[in-house]
Amino acid sequence: MPAKSDIRARLRKSTAAVHERLHRHDGFAAAAAGTIDLVDYQRLLARLWGFHHAFEIALGRVDRERDVGVEFTSRGRSRMLESDLVALGWGGASVVRLPQCESLRAPASTAEFMGALYVVEGSTLGGIQLARALEPLVRSGEGRSFFLGYGDRHGAMWRSFLKSLEVCASSEAAGDAVIEGAVRTFADFESWMAGWDAGAAPEANPHPLDRAHRQPALLGSGIPPR
Repeated sequence: MPAKSDIRARLRKSTAAVHERLHRHDGFAAAAAGTIDLVDYQRLLARLWGFHHAFEIALGRVDRERDVGVEFTSRGRSRMLESDLVALGWGGASVVRLPQCESLRAPASTAEFMGALYVVEGSTLGGIQLARALEPLVRSGEGRSFFLGYGDRHGAMWRSFLKSLEVCASSEAAGDAVIEGAVRTFADFESWMAGWDAGAAPEANPHPLDRAHRQPALLGSGIPPR
């Protein structure tokens, strides 16, 4: 059996390059620096919804009787994004009409499932820092729930996932499949997020908060840690 930290080390090494590129992504970098404006913030959330909603559908196709050791339904984050967009003035009907990432497919194995889920669960680690950077723009926690993640349950959710990941990757072949699932999901995510600002202005009502929050908030740079 591989050492306990082996699969995590392999995942970090295999996804390091794409992870660093995503740190430099215009939308994420602006959000982390506190320089994103309200319209672009909504565009970023809308694009994220298009990925996460499709991701949850794709992973939901996996046989529910398959023992992945993770309760997947409670980890779905598209509903958080929908809630944030509604808090920023969107109607629910506008959210469900958003484009969705069509390149995602259901994992072929439990190990691929866990590799794909690693990408999404790992993204919660820097979410709290992003939420703090966004506070001057969107003071209401309801507009930042996606980045606030699981709240008080965050640490427990991450540790629970890692425990299941270690068990799943207990053989070399399973570890290879975990890596494959993670690399493919990262690639799909990067490709999808490249078009985050290409569309028209979001279909939303005016921000219900103070108009002053529409202005960029200058907080200095800061990229979430890996």
